[in-house]
Amino acid sequence: MKHILILGAGFGGLTAANLLRKSLPSEHQITVIDKKQFFMMGLVNLWILSGIRKLQDSQISLNKLSDKGIKFLNDEITKLDVSNHSVTTKLKGKIEYDYLIIALGSELAPEQIDGFIDNRGINLYDGEQVPELRQRILSLRKGRIVICVTSIPYKCPPAPYEASLLINEILVKNGTRDHIGIDLYMPTPIALPVAGPKVSQEVVNLLNNNHINFYPLHKLKAVLNKDTIEFENGSKVGYDLLIGIPPHKASAVVRNSGIIKEGQNWISVDKLNLKIDHYNDVFAIGDISEIKVDGTTTLPKAGIFAEGQAKVVSQEIIDEITKGSRHNAKFDGKGFCFMEIGGKKAGYLAADFYNENGPNTRLEPPTEESYTKKLDFERTRINEWLLQR
Repeated sequence: MKHILILGAGFGGLTAANLLRKSLPSEHQITVIDKKQFFMMGLVNLWILSGIRKLQDSQISLNKLSDKGIKFLNDEITKLDVSNHSVTTKLKGKIEYDYLIIALGSELAPEQIDGFIDNRGINLYDGEQVPELRQRILSLRKGRIVICVTSIPYKCPPAPYEASLLINEILVKNGTRDHIGIDLYMPTPIALPVAGPKVSQEVVNLLNNNHINFYPLHKLKAVLNKDTIEFENGSKVGYDLLIGIPPHKASAVVRNSGIIKEGQNWISVDKLNLKIDHYNDVFAIGDISEIKVDGTTTLPKAGIFAEGQAKVVSQEIIDEITKGSRHNAKFDGKGFCFMEIGGKKAGYLAADFYNENGPNTRLEPPTEESYTKKLDFERTRINEWLLQR
């Protein structure tokens, strides 16, 4: 009997758990650990913002994994000891494994921005705060809404641009758009560095067409008070509502485990099989990992890549345990996402980061069909991961 331990119940963790359970005999144990009780895709935050979804209707209990023959522990990991094949948790204590999949994602650190929390900045990526954000947008009669990406990398790169376009739609419907400005600040020289200059300009054109102001090369330094922010270039800007995408970091338990190389912030893995150096039975997938595509580009932090990586890792483990034919599965660096713009339309952003001629991305124009596919994307995966037996 083998024990496969999966840390994290996000895109990567849930994909891996389901594929392993479907393909391995029942005597092999699969355990998922997560300190959250529920799963909700990050993209749902935008639907809560738009008012088409409620937070309480979007959280699916992770206890449903037990119905599939997957053990779920709602627990906090306190120690990661890959040298001794064990993980320690707050409630359960020491747990040993044969294979380990680290899929813990990235943690949000708004506390790293001086004054952000104290001055009521809203964290766009915290689903618990989005209902309040919607109400504050609706109650605002005039002024300026400021959206700041505070640092890179951050997960789901198009999300801040989607949010600005959806906020624009909310204000238009509310009859207040003519009296409220929307500004979006990025620390980078172009909108989407991971997608390249062409796609970045196409995104900025969408903003311009909706009278949303885009300011590159503005890294947020501090929130000075309830109506002023300061950037590292010395400029100060007034606001009436501040929305931030806070800094991202690896969890303390990973940082303290010794598996992050000196001078790096994330777990470095093999770009094809997702293994960690010197550990053939330990894999890291999704946002917790880092893959350098070339000298300037790092694979984006997005759920679709975690899902693709989970498929490769799962097949590798299945092949080893069953001693069957080797599939030699390799992660191909391909992914996609839907960029929502309002009006029940979405663009389609596709990327091939392992392209032999360099990363290749394209943004297809917004359509109602792509918006529908985005809705189906969430629905089908929720059913597959948690609802269907």
